[in-house]
Amino acid sequence: MASTVEDVALADAEETITGELRLLAMLGGAVLGTFIAWTSPGHQHEPRWVLFAVLAAVLGAASGEAFGFGAARWRDLGNVHRIRLYQVLHLVLASVAVAVGLVAATPYVLGQQGLTSRGVALSAIAICGALPSAATLSAVHRVARRPLAGSPGQQLNTLLSLRKLVSRLLNQLGFLVLLVTLVNGAATDWGAELPKSVVLFSGAVASFVVGVMYVPASTTLRRRCALFVDRHFPLSDVALDNLVDKADERGKLEKLLGIDQTTFGELRSGLVIVSPFVVSALAAVIPKF
Repeated sequence: MASTVEDVALADAEETITGELRLLAMLGGAVLGTFIAWTSPGHQHEPRWVLFAVLAAVLGAASGEAFGFGAARWRDLGNVHRIRLYQVLHLVLASVAVAVGLVAATPYVLGQQGLTSRGVALSAIAICGALPSAATLSAVHRVARRPLAGSPGQQLNTLLSLRKLVSRLLNQLGFLVLLVTLVNGAATDWGAELPKSVVLFSGAVASFVVGVMYVPASTTLRRRCALFVDRHFPLSDVALDNLVDKADERGKLEKLLGIDQTTFGELRSGLVIVSPFVVSALAAVIPKF
């Protein structure tokens, strides 16, 4: 009994520390985003700079929150499946390489005015904020590649937990995509005179990077879920009078596990694909600010 009380107290203490660290990360990110906006050239007597500064601060705060959120999800996954960082480091570095390469390619696509120092700095903040989420998604990919241990009930519980985990990470990353696109929209028509096409391009690049992080984990997990359903809920040996009921039960389980969805549908629901097009419409309003 004493050990149980101590474990609960330790878990509460860890949650408190985690919450405080996430708050500090949010505040630090907001300060850093505001500093980048303040040091941006050409913001004197520019009313629209205020909008850019606010969005830069929000992006910094959201990146700090995403960092803490991803780290917490990494810890949650580690409590169930022991994954070392070095085991997924190559996947994380590949995602970072894709992000850095696409940012570096911006001048070749949009011209030299398409990439500014403030854009690079804000992109770096967003990339850093997404790193723990990338590591956690890579860990999910590794876990789902191998057969799950335990009874069918334990396996189902694990699969449901992993589905919930990747869905929450996608929503978090999708919010970052939205903010990256918004802040680029607010940066046009003043200072460095960014081309309007940078709004859609930045959203597309951010969406692609998130897709690189998310797709391997999602597709591998969906395949593992499909194998679980086929193995434990087959319809081939079901009697004809129970076939409809069993098929209905199987369909409900497939829906719970996300087998009935597609990767594109999941990305769309996570605002990763649609956000650039939503913000491109908002960009028509931003210049009127």
